Amino acid sequence: MSGQGSKFWGIAATLGLTAMGLFFLFAVMEESRNINNPTPAIAGVAAAIVFFALWRGPVGRAIGKMLEGQGAPDDHVIARMEQLEDRLAELGADQLRIPELEERLDFTERLLAQREPIGALKKPEM
Repeated sequence: MSGQGSKFWGIAATLGLTAMGLFFLFAVMEESRNINNPTPAIAGVAAAIVFFALWRGPVGRAIGKMLEGQGAPDDHVIARMEQLEDRLAELGADQLRIPELEERLDFTERLLAQREPIGALKKPEM
């Protein structure tokens, strides 16, 4: 899928995942207020740091480029596209040869149809 529809769903998915992550972080922080053990709070802060690093780091930039449509083309994809274009050119040249081969086959069939049966050949006179 490409175009406006996929961009909309990409934005919706990104915002939804962001909202779920923030909701989880706030829920962990709220639950840690009622517990004497600071582990949930520390885990929540560590998760927030990781979340922020991912959002502002290369993953966030890649998502932003994808949503903007400015993703850098992959070298592997470019090489594969060039191979496919070369193959299409070869197939185009083969398609030009097919009518010529059909004509040759028709000509051969006509020649074979004109031959007399082997028993009908006359023996040379001596």
